[in-house]
Amino acid sequence: MSFLFRIEKNKSPCPSMHGAKSYEFVIREVLILKENYDKQVLWESKVSAEDRIPWEIEEQPLFEVTISEDKMLAYLHLHALERKTVQLSEVVARIEQMSIKARIEFAAIQQELLVPTYEPVIVARGKEPIPGKDARLEIYFSQQVMSEFFEVGGAIDFRNHLRIPTVNKGDVMAKKFSPIDGVIGYDVLGSVTVPDPPKDLLIVAKSNVELTPDGTVIARVQGRPRITGGKIKTFDVSTSYIVSGNVDIETGNIGFSGDVTVYGDVTDNMIIESLGNVYVFGNVFNSTITATGSINVRGNVIASKLYSGFFGVLFNRLYNTSKLLCDYIEKLLAASKMLTEAFEAKRQTLRFGQIVLLLLETKMKEITATVKELLYVISNIQHIKQGEYEKLKEISTIFSQPPKLLEIATYGFVQSFLALLRDTHNEVARMQEEKVEISINQCQNSELKSNGDIVIHRDGVVLCNLLSAGNIIFRSDHSICRGSRLEAGDSISAKVIGGQTGANSVLKAKLKIRVKKMYSGRVCIGKYCTDIFEPVDNTTFDTQTLKKHG
Repeated sequence: MSFLFRIEKNKSPCPSMHGAKSYEFVIREVLILKENYDKQVLWESKVSAEDRIPWEIEEQPLFEVTISEDKMLAYLHLHALERKTVQLSEVVARIEQMSIKARIEFAAIQQELLVPTYEPVIVARGKEPIPGKDARLEIYFSQQVMSEFFEVGGAIDFRNHLRIPTVNKGDVMAKKFSPIDGVIGYDVLGSVTVPDPPKDLLIVAKSNVELTPDGTVIARVQGRPRITGGKIKTFDVSTSYIVSGNVDIETGNIGFSGDVTVYGDVTDNMIIESLGNVYVFGNVFNSTITATGSINVRGNVIASKLYSGFFGVLFNRLYNTSKLLCDYIEKLLAASKMLTEAFEAKRQTLRFGQIVLLLLETKMKEITATVKELLYVISNIQHIKQGEYEKLKEISTIFSQPPKLLEIATYGFVQSFLALLRDTHNEVARMQEEKVEISINQCQNSELKSNGDIVIHRDGVVLCNLLSAGNIIFRSDHSICRGSRLEAGDSISAKVIGGQTGANSVLKAKLKIRVKKMYSGRVCIGKYCTDIFEPVDNTTFDTQTLKKHG
């Protein structure tokens, strides 16, 4: 073995340093240098002629046993054998010394000793834990309303094309399969490794549904099967509220905790709020429809607002009013508590009802107006489905009558009102269905929002704002889109965009946009946009396409 000391001053290859004050040397081999016997040299170091620099060779071990970072494998790494042979017993002794408890693979050790590869060889293995299986849910009904056309008497029936999912009493709607626990494992040191616990699935059955001990969901009545909720799945069979004619001043606004079917039109300035699906066989004029499920309109939609799924919850008046009152009542409780403590500090006594009235008449006047709005919303629901929200209506009425509130109000009474408001708000939120869509034939000057797809079957849209968390799909080859803004969380499949004259349309999607013909307008995929000034035919826009345009 040779060593080289680099002398910076006179380039001498030997450690002779006569006449020099200080020099530098560099380590070139695997050896240990010590400056003046006591200090180990690890890097370049300045020395003088008087310094003593002893050195010694650092011997490499004949073999090493190492454990992987996750402690699931142990390796034997055999180094070059120049002085003596490694015995099997030495390797085994070293493994035992390292407290390795896993089964030793003697054959692998012996093979490496006889025919060395000088590469790490696995000599012991832990046992990986086997993960469990999460609970799963099998659903045996369609969650979407289908539009199917059938031939009746030699002609296509265009009037009755909606196929609403239906179950009969006794039908199995779904089945829950319980989670299966995993199998524990161990590492090479014998430590137990536990798999992640499987996730369970909570399901709730409403009054129209039976949940058996083995997880089978059975319909108790005939109706539309539905599943709502996120982490907690709620099963129900929805009954329908049917309007045989128009929704107008005579019927009043409609609020129903199920499906709503209208065989006529929805006339000017009317509201339909459904905790289910809404089916309109006529037209919708200057009205608002919110549904926690899907919305299907057979006729024309003019100057109206349609909100389904998440947006149906978001724009639901009961949801919004109860949520707003929750915030107000929380502030009322905090303020009344502070006032009570202030009066007690001054040794003054004031009834809690007086404190509440004082706050309602001064700093929190908006509570009274919001309570009246809640009572109005509840009254629209009550005349349709008696028995629901009775307690909420009772306490809200007391809040709107100061003399009664003065006598009855306590801190616990106001807290119970807050709890009812929270329950109402959460109940409406849980009614959001997963697979929803807005299905129309045509619309003008309207706003449509859905957390599922928006499907246009016939003429198209003019001067509209469409927002879909899924896809926006135009079915007919002659469907037009003019002066509108379309935004989809997935894709847009359109036919004819724009025209020879008129306002441009803006199409925005996350994945892709397909058009049969586009005269002009703006197209955006994610953050990339391009303006279309000349007509294009049968074009698909995606991120790569718009990058080239940019």
